[in-house]
Amino acid sequence: MPAILHPAGPAARFWRRVRSRFGPALIETPAGLATYVEERALFIAQKCAIDYCRGKTGLASYALFTEDTFLNALEICRWEGFAAVLGDLCILVEGHLRPHAPPERRARLADALLGLHAGILAAIPAPVYRPQGWGDVVDAFGPRLRNACATTPRGAADIADHSARRLFETLPIHSSMRELDEEVVYGAVRFRMIALNQEMRRRLGGAALVEALAAGGADPG
Repeated sequence: MPAILHPAGPAARFWRRVRSRFGPALIETPAGLATYVEERALFIAQKCAIDYCRGKTGLASYALFTEDTFLNALEICRWEGFAAVLGDLCILVEGHLRPHAPPERRARLADALLGLHAGILAAIPAPVYRPQGWGDVVDAFGPRLRNACATTPRGAADIADHSARRLFETLPIHSSMRELDEEVVYGAVRFRMIALNQEMRRRLGGAALVEALAAGGADPG
């Protein structure tokens, strides 16, 4: 049976240095995790929304992307998509980290991820169309994460359907023109979420990140 590397031992430190030199660094702090999921959520929401709109409108997209009415609607789609993807990513993170968390640490891990999710949204100035802020999104995410923690971790494609639905609902294209495109949008979000899920396998710091979250809470700063 291969030896298990102690996270604080010299061998583990050596391999962390090798990985940091030749590949992306492991994410082992709450602040690093917060930056990671925020950046990835922003990218997925924006990329999927803009790619769909450009593909759907073709040559007319050049003019469309200069129209204030369209741009305002696109801004709503991007923000709502971001908030939905952010929650999905936190659920993916929990599924990756759960095997590294002793049973007595798992409730604390969930609390830390809830705090991280709320902290990211609280740090973002409320969009013009959302003067009330993100309180409703934070409130809805709590039961969703708790339910995920109580069941076997789901695959990235299944989790992605939540944010894909929200993105599809808010696309700045009239519903009569996009009613046949639901699977296209869902497929785009699933594809990027699956790719990110694979990246998480390489980037998340396992036991070290669990300990940091449990000990330090979820302060993303």
